[in-house]
Amino acid sequence: MGQPTQQRTGRQQQPQRSRQQYQQQPQQQTGQQSQQPQQQTGQQSQQPQSFDQAVPQQVSQAIYRLEELESDAEWAHGQAMKAGDRFTSGMLADLTQIIHLQKTLLLRQSDFAQTFGQCTQQALQQSTQQLQQSQAPGVQQVIQQAQQVSQTIQQASQQVAQQGQSQQMGMGGQMPSSQGGGQSF
Repeated sequence: MGQPTQQRTGRQQQPQRSRQQYQQQPQQQTGQQSQQPQQQTGQQSQQPQSFDQAVPQQVSQAIYRLEELESDAEWAHGQAMKAGDRFTSGMLADLTQIIHLQKTLLLRQSDFAQTFGQCTQQALQQSTQQLQQSQAPGVQQVIQQAQQVSQTIQQASQQVAQQGQSQQMGMGGQMPSSQGGGQSF
């Protein structure tokens, strides 16, 4: 019985040491952190854009609808899991991942948004056909939303692609000067 008491005592002493270390570290870090914002404020020359200004209206509408669909698909996935419907839950889990990636690409206004948008539309079409027979709660709502979102994705991804092309054209004359500017010997 003497050993467990020693082990407990040894264990109790170690957290006290680590607490002291952790208490000392934040004080050091806060001193460093308070200096950083002062240095950064002088470097910021542009005001940050709001989400509505940075993202075109069609894209923001598509993102909003994709978020709703993603949320509903996650909920229906949970319901299918509770019901033991492995096919439906797997299909909804895949659909949730696809929707999330499409949303991310649109948000970043990625060059791949349009290409992946076509894949997303096909996945939505296939999943709605395969999920028609499911009795899990929320699945029918996901099907209806998926059918509505499909066209929104196409429009938003086309707008992102058009903006990407116009930005590439506008940067065409600047690229050679920026590439050769840093090479002085």
